[in-house]
Amino acid sequence: MEVNSFEAPEYIFNSINYVSYLVEYVGELNGTITNNPGIYIIVINNEYASVYIKSSLINSFENTTEIMDLINRFYASDNFEIVYVLPPEIYTLQSISAIEATQVNTLQAESPLNLRGKGVVVGIIDTGIDYLSDEFKDINGKTRINEIWDQSIGSNIANNNIALGTVYKKDQINKAIETYNKGGNPYDIVPSRDEIGHGTNMAGIVGALGKNPMLKGIAPECEFVAVKLIQSNFFKYNYGVNVPAYNITSILFAIEYLKNYLLANGKPVVILLPLGTNNGNHKGEHILDNYIAAVSSNVGLVVVTGTGNEGIQDCHASGIIKDKNEYEAIEIIVEKEQKILSMEVWVNLPNIVEINLIGPSGADTGFIPAILNISKKYSFIFEQTRVSIYYNLPEEYTGDQLIRIYFHDIRPGIWKIRIRLRLGKMAEYNAWLPQRGLTLPGTRFISSDQYGTLTIPGDSEFIITVAAYNQNNNNLLAYSGVALRNAYKDVIDFAAGGVNTMTVGINNKIDIVNGTSLAAAIGAGACVLLFEWGIVDKNYPYMYSQSIKTFLNRGTLKRPGDMYPNPQLGYGIINFYKIFENMIWDLYKSFKLNIIFEKSCIWKDTAFY
Repeated sequence: MEVNSFEAPEYIFNSINYVSYLVEYVGELNGTITNNPGIYIIVINNEYASVYIKSSLINSFENTTEIMDLINRFYASDNFEIVYVLPPEIYTLQSISAIEATQVNTLQAESPLNLRGKGVVVGIIDTGIDYLSDEFKDINGKTRINEIWDQSIGSNIANNNIALGTVYKKDQINKAIETYNKGGNPYDIVPSRDEIGHGTNMAGIVGALGKNPMLKGIAPECEFVAVKLIQSNFFKYNYGVNVPAYNITSILFAIEYLKNYLLANGKPVVILLPLGTNNGNHKGEHILDNYIAAVSSNVGLVVVTGTGNEGIQDCHASGIIKDKNEYEAIEIIVEKEQKILSMEVWVNLPNIVEINLIGPSGADTGFIPAILNISKKYSFIFEQTRVSIYYNLPEEYTGDQLIRIYFHDIRPGIWKIRIRLRLGKMAEYNAWLPQRGLTLPGTRFISSDQYGTLTIPGDSEFIITVAAYNQNNNNLLAYSGVALRNAYKDVIDFAAGGVNTMTVGINNKIDIVNGTSLAAAIGAGACVLLFEWGIVDKNYPYMYSQSIKTFLNRGTLKRPGDMYPNPQLGYGIINFYKIFENMIWDLYKSFKLNIIFEKSCIWKDTAFY
């Protein structure tokens, strides 16, 4: 990722006047391109870029064909072309003692292992971190935070090869802490703050020092690199969203940054990404899934996320159409205060379906023919609702059929979507509404399906995906996201405690946290200890994400009566002691077998050596 300072009329990255798109390109594109006022292209890597377009230049921000044509009109050349534009996607936080339930204390004790996270970096992509907290310092009072990248603080000065925001180094953070200790204002030196507290909460679960013994984290000697994501103010303003909301482009920037940190510093990196979205087919084929798969090919890097908290939010519906003469109906109850709504319908090719949208008054669009990449706009007169419908046939990244529906000024009541088979013999469909927070609690599918409620990127087989359970009684947590019914193997890896755990809060407070983000943070802590044992202590120096997944999944406890793996808990409930017990025993057996083999070779044929 390169950076080029450029003059813009405002800080475009979180402006309500600019829409951000993730694009895939071919050819050469260096740095920041600003040939056309109102369109800015910023390189993420040699495959992806982020494009910021002034909303006044766009007729319909969800129309990716229009966006691609607009960009290529100004920038396409023999050496460069945009080949794919991802529709705007918004990610939300996965938050709604779990640590003790993992038996991590056994590993932190003065034993031969004595694992405390030393030499491992935790990259937290979240709301920032309260760097003034004593829990993120070492025993000498110096910070354990190596860098803070605050994407929301603009700078026109080239700063550590980043495209947006500002990076604050360890020496600056220590200077700010020293100033604070002397009664000065630390934010004159490092102005980054965690106003929400979620990033600080997660950092505490993974690596609080334990100055307050009740807050001690899983890896109290780990190091941190904190990325404070920039919020998508365009989306929040136009959709009336009050929860923290983040565009996929800012997330890709963050992951790329942490990957480059690994390559530059040579320390293993655990990336904690406690965010998710309902956009996509949830089969591990999303552009973010593919990107994480590529990043995870690096030794000493692993990405961890939760399953999301959509398990009982009625945001997923599914069905099967068996006959061309029949149709399936999806019914949505729309809350009174819901003004804007979107949804996606996915169908496995080669089957092709077409839809008829019916408003609360009974007015309908008629069945819209499934034609290659067609888009239609309708106005429901009695509902005073405008609707845009896009057929992606096929969707470029997955090969599936995708139907995107956007409602503007949607009228409350029951909306129906009739689906019929146009081509094929039996079509299975899945539909998703945006995750809760982007929709109001009363907006939901009337007939919903809990299977398929885990959020993306938790569907990737290359990411560590952690579900949440109640560590007090071993019961499932209903809100924890669930994998697809017929595609759950190697998706959810394991479950960790997800209720009522104390952690570090902002401004020297103690917070109680719940949710799958808590479970994900515990999973990240487990990865830290594995990297310390394997790479730092040189017991298993070539540790990839897939080997970590194997170690973690074998270190699980099984509930009596359950079949494993399953769509709710993956391979079981994480137990830190069992991870290392099984791993060391396997290595011992392997070592013993090698000795036996060597002795056998010597006994049979000394010339072998």
